[in-house]
Amino acid sequence: MRKNKQRGWLDSNVVLRFLIRDHEKYFQAAKELFTKAEKGELALLIHPLTIAELVWTLESFYEYEKKEIVNTLLGFIDAEGIEVPEKEIIRKALVDYAEKNVDYLDSYLAAYAGQIGPRTIFTLDKKHFRRLEGDIKFLEP
Repeated sequence: MRKNKQRGWLDSNVVLRFLIRDHEKYFQAAKELFTKAEKGELALLIHPLTIAELVWTLESFYEYEKKEIVNTLLGFIDAEGIEVPEKEIIRKALVDYAEKNVDYLDSYLAAYAGQIGPRTIFTLDKKHFRRLEGDIKFLEP
């Protein structure tokens, strides 16, 4: 592994073109980038907000099922050369999103609160949040 390898943030459109393969030229460009990362030639970072955008796009536009989204994105964030800040929070949020049938951003917020704190979420949707287990307090304002 090279000491000073290039690092850069991934935009969701690069990930989508790779996952969806709906435009061959862009798919090949993304594939080449991911292959370089896999070989250790560069490091690709994916921001938690980008994960949220991917979940939303795959669910709403491409009509993927939640379990398919989770399996796809868990495999992606575990790939060689991919670095994910808050990886364990995102992993928990993705699993809860599918298993508890909640919105991804709600599951992310609960997972974040559970790991980082504070462990209180003020919400007008306690019923939805109650599906998420843990020691988080869900309070109405």
